[in-house]
Amino acid sequence: MSRMKYPPSVEPWFVKLYQTEHDRVFQVTYALCGDRPTAEDATQEAFARALERWDHLRDQSWAAGWVTSTALNVARRMLRRRRWLPGSGPVDVDPVADGALDLWQAVRRLPRRQQQAVTLHYAFDLPLAEVAQVMSCREGTVKAHLAHAREALRTRLEGAADER
Repeated sequence: MSRMKYPPSVEPWFVKLYQTEHDRVFQVTYALCGDRPTAEDATQEAFARALERWDHLRDQSWAAGWVTSTALNVARRMLRRRRWLPGSGPVDVDPVADGALDLWQAVRRLPRRQQQAVTLHYAFDLPLAEVAQVMSCREGTVKAHLAHAREALRTRLEGAADER
C-alpha cells in the first residue's frame, strides 16, 4: 500500500497521527466497503483533508476518529458515484473461506450506521466510547445500533444456515 508523502515542514504531530492511524483507518474502511482501491483512495483523501485542517485538528483527542469517519464518508460517496456510472461493475468483495458463514456479506447488508458500529466495535475491538467518537454520536446510540445489528445478523445468518 502506498504511503502519503509529506513535506519536511509538516508537523511531527501529523506525521505521528499518520504513522499510528493509517493502517487502522484503511482496515476499517476496507472492512466496510469491501473494495481495496476505494479504501486506499478514501484513506489517503481523509489524511489529505486532515492535513488541510491541521490547525483545527492538531491538539484534538478526537483527530483519529475524525480521520476514520472522513475516510468512511469518502468511501461511501465514491461507491455511490460508481454505481451511477454506466458500465461500472460490482464492488470487489473478498470471498469467505469455504464452509464459513458469510458474515461480512451480511454485515455489508446492514444499514450504514449498524455496519460502522459492528465493524468498529467487534472487528477492531474499539471501546464503545471510541466508537461513539468515530460515529459522532452517543454511546447509547452505538449500543442501540449494535443491538439492532446483532438481531438482524442473527436472523440473516440463521436463515442462511437453514438453507445449507
